Amino acid sequence: MGLRMVSSLACDTDKTDACLTEKEVAAAKRIYEDLHDKEGFIFHGMPPGGELSPLGWTLWLTGGLDHQVDVANFQEGARTASDFPAPVTPSAHFAFGNGVMKFLVYHDPDWNYANYTFETFRSDVATVAPTLNATNPDLTAFRKRGGKLLMWTGWGDMALSPLGTIDYFEQVLKHDASASKDVRLIMMPGVDHCAGGVGPSWVNYLDEIDKWVETGDAPEQMTAYWLNDQMQPDGSRLACAYPKYVKYDGNGDPRDVSSFDR
Repeated sequence: MGLRMVSSLACDTDKTDACLTEKEVAAAKRIYEDLHDKEGFIFHGMPPGGELSPLGWTLWLTGGLDHQVDVANFQEGARTASDFPAPVTPSAHFAFGNGVMKFLVYHDPDWNYANYTFETFRSDVATVAPTLNATNPDLTAFRKRGGKLLMWTGWGDMALSPLGTIDYFEQVLKHDASASKDVRLIMMPGVDHCAGGVGPSWVNYLDEIDKWVETGDAPEQMTAYWLNDQMQPDGSRLACAYPKYVKYDGNGDPRDVSSFDR
């Protein structure tokens, strides 16, 4: 979907602010595409939806120019320049990615990403992968101790691909279908990384998992809230366990949980 969408924005002839150049289309496609090397799949690309959020592409991926000031001053995507200490970074992904490769993978502060092709990625990260990777789908020991796993990810999360969270959840169930008794995934439409975005991002997950442990009934739906400046509920919607999704009744208040069903 994202690849078709970005291709449709390509300029026909003259470059304008309403279309993308060939290089811009190629750059956007790299964000939407899954990452592969010669051995196959490495990780998921980003789904459509976080392009325009201030805490979406702008913060995590693309940065941007603040046209209210001299264009030489690069606005790295945060609310203000002071949100990132010096040295200024073009995006949060740039800072995290380069930092991990320099200091955890290579132990070389002079390492440069410019010519990196990912062809040696698997062997490069082999030493740190057992510590950093959270990919083991076998939750047998955790479940035997009575563990309940309640995961959630915002669909607008551009810090880490929401598709990666879904993939892990599906791998857990593929490894052992009975894990569906003890594992739930909640996908939050319009929610950025941890919070923010156009969707309601606050759920009382502690209450939900307490009820789950006490009753044995896994949560199938819960109420998600928008919060105002005083951190008080200011509108609500229904959130439900993946792969189910909610439907608007077409008539009620779109900021009232009673207007939705799964």
